[in-house]
Amino acid sequence: MNDSKRRIAIVSTNKEKYSETFIRAHVTKLPYYVFYLHTGYLPTKYGMEDLPLACGADAENKTLLKLSIKKFFIENKIELVLAQYGPSGVKMMDICSELNIPLIVYFRGYDAYREDMLKEYAADYRKLFQTASALFVVSNAMKAQLQRLGAQAEKIYYNPSGADTEVFQYHDAGKNPPVFLATGRFEASKSPHLTILAFEKALLQIPDARLVMVGEGYLLEACKILTKALKIEHAVTFKGIVSHKEVAKLMSQCRAFVQHSVTTPSNDTEGTPVAVMEASASGLPVIATLHAGIPEVVEQDKTGFLVEEGDIDGMAQYIINLGENAALASMLGEAGRRKITRDFTAQKNIERLTTVIERLLHH
Repeated sequence: MNDSKRRIAIVSTNKEKYSETFIRAHVTKLPYYVFYLHTGYLPTKYGMEDLPLACGADAENKTLLKLSIKKFFIENKIELVLAQYGPSGVKMMDICSELNIPLIVYFRGYDAYREDMLKEYAADYRKLFQTASALFVVSNAMKAQLQRLGAQAEKIYYNPSGADTEVFQYHDAGKNPPVFLATGRFEASKSPHLTILAFEKALLQIPDARLVMVGEGYLLEACKILTKALKIEHAVTFKGIVSHKEVAKLMSQCRAFVQHSVTTPSNDTEGTPVAVMEASASGLPVIATLHAGIPEVVEQDKTGFLVEEGDIDGMAQYIINLGENAALASMLGEAGRRKITRDFTAQKNIERLTTVIERLLHH
């Protein structure tokens, strides 16, 4: 252990959720000695080990578990806590207040929008906004949302997760066949079924086009059924969960990236999807929706194309445009890489977060 490093704790509900590479980046790349607590909004594990009082019947006793976490922070001389997602921040706020430890809370999407979350945590969020030393958001739309919920503007920091430009390197998309890539969880806010419906329309005009879909989720089986019903299963490949490096390899082999994000009836909303930034970093033009932080990354007619949520015909036409025009794909993809390198790298995310952490540690 390097005792010269400042000690912080990162708290997250998941240990290694495949889609949350941005949290893993914080754990591994922040310039501190990081203690990573996870599994549940009120975490029960450190590394692979259960926290004391977090097993058996005692796991139901939140008071004992909070005491265990508090003892852990004291024993390990934790100087600051970074909570990933709003509910984790809620569970940490009293502990941090009692120990006089600065608390940073990173909001990322559903935690700032979804109706059930806002109903359950309404009063807690108001207290959290007063208690937390800093609040981070991944889109300007989310910043405005937190202000609507009662957060002070001066506490909110805009800091999209960014793409790892060393892993996601530039390739000329125009040199690739008309293969379109979609990556992400198969859930309502990403609407993979709408991507499939748009692709099916495009396939009528460019029969050699192909769609590759990466990820898992509760809509996966329904999407597989949909491709069979549409009689396009020969043109759609479901890859399941693959490694980060494999995603980067797929992006180097495709013509464009597609994602039909929507706001669900329960108001579930994305932040700024990391996959969109990774695609642009790889030189892929992006076809997506005017949703949440996506327009902050994708510039219409410059780095990709955006359609209104639910506009399947519009998305299909842009798939056709890029499927038929390799030079256009090259031009948009090159511009996208430049934009990501300038504004949306994972390294910039770490630097901006570190600046705030340093200020709080030395306050």
